[in-house]
Amino acid sequence: MNREYKAAIVGVKNLKGKTLKETLEKLKINFRDFRLYEPGIGEYALFDSFRDEAMVVMNPRPENLKGLDIVFFTVPVEDELFFAPTVSVDLSGSRRDLPPVVSGINDENVESDRIFNPPPGVIALSHLIYPLGKLVEYGFSILIEPASERGEKAMDELFSQAINLLNMEEVPQKELGEVLAFDLLPKGGKKGKGKFTREELEIAEGLKTITGINEFYTMILRSGIFHRYSTILFLKLNKDIPLKKLGEMLSNHKYLLIEEEKLSPSKFREEEGFYIHLSDIRKGEGGKYWMWAVFDNLKRGSVFNAIEAGIKILNRKNEVIN
Repeated sequence: MNREYKAAIVGVKNLKGKTLKETLEKLKINFRDFRLYEPGIGEYALFDSFRDEAMVVMNPRPENLKGLDIVFFTVPVEDELFFAPTVSVDLSGSRRDLPPVVSGINDENVESDRIFNPPPGVIALSHLIYPLGKLVEYGFSILIEPASERGEKAMDELFSQAINLLNMEEVPQKELGEVLAFDLLPKGGKKGKGKFTREELEIAEGLKTITGINEFYTMILRSGIFHRYSTILFLKLNKDIPLKKLGEMLSNHKYLLIEEEKLSPSKFREEEGFYIHLSDIRKGEGGKYWMWAVFDNLKRGSVFNAIEAGIKILNRKNEVIN
């Protein structure tokens, strides 16, 4: 008998919340009770739907969330809300003190009922490193960040930037903070050790926690791309492995899809953003390898991971209690 869940999303107006709701609608998960919340709105101010059932989007209160099996938070909330349900999953990036969890890698070792859904770069790179296990000595990646990582307004502004540049008109920069249309720029913000940004250092720390890799560096480039991350990944292994064998090790991991031919946008539409698409694997001397990967930052890089990890932890918790 399939288990039924009482669940909710807190934060349905933003791009991540909308993607989460759409993904849950399509997955074959049975819900006995499903609710939608948006902090800061008036009572009964918004209407939405879930699986073709009309719903009122309400302002969340602790008593609303208490007794729910699992709640996904796409926006920062107070502790009294976050700790009310049985299992809480933070997708907002505000709970970095919680255990970071990547589905299929370290979820079996997490005992906490409150978990942190890591940034897309940590999730995708963890899946690319994990199949190679202790063979990996160190690595480096260049992550090309899309506008969708900053929300719908950023995507709309990128479109306006492109149009205005072509028409030689004033270029808006309110959301993006700079002109990104037709360009690639280093990630801005406060610099830390080695002049890496906070986000770049957090990726290295997250990978160490999740995969055990001790030495890893990342550079994030903000781009004029609307959607989907791309990454160039370099790995130094402690032994020389033929490319065919390396490909087999990677393709055995359920979240990776190796493309033999050129990557095609139609592939992404067909598989609904579930996989990390891997292509153009190259081999140097002395166990040095390069590869190119593309993944949906909102789906495999966020909501799929949150759903899978959260449900696994909830089920394991229920098995212990029962």
